[in-house]
Amino acid sequence: MRLTHERDLPRILEIERAAFPSPWPMELLRGHLGEPGFWVYEQDGKVVGYILVGIKIPTLWQRLEKRTRALVGQRVDLEERAGHIMNLAIDPTFRRRGLGSLLLQEGLRYLEELGVDGVELEVRVNNDSAIRLYEKYGFQVKERYRHYYGNGDDAYLMVRSA
Repeated sequence: MRLTHERDLPRILEIERAAFPSPWPMELLRGHLGEPGFWVYEQDGKVVGYILVGIKIPTLWQRLEKRTRALVGQRVDLEERAGHIMNLAIDPTFRRRGLGSLLLQEGLRYLEELGVDGVELEVRVNNDSAIRLYEKYGFQVKERYRHYYGNGDDAYLMVRSA
């Protein structure tokens, strides 16, 4: 496992297209290059999987909501830091070999180093194998997002406490 380089992007895009009905575009993947939470897994010199994790940046609305709650006397942690698993994919021909677990473990370890209070991710509601993997590592479904993906698929928001 190693950090992602520019030369890895075409292969990552191949994996994206094979793994997801609505793959991330190259520009979005390129925008994450250099981030310390973007790793690839290689086997025999070939990238066969990757993960992208980081700190979730709250929306303006979420920040305002927290501050409003604090102003009216509700107990709110204004410094809460949530980790976010943005993307995790394995080449379909290399699945069922524990590579998803390996990448997920590394991502979670990195987020713990950053001192997150919990970790979130979104997953298609029909991606049973991914859901089982996340549940194995303590994630629970918190919410369902209707029409979350570009093709109209719903997603589960899954969360795990630190």
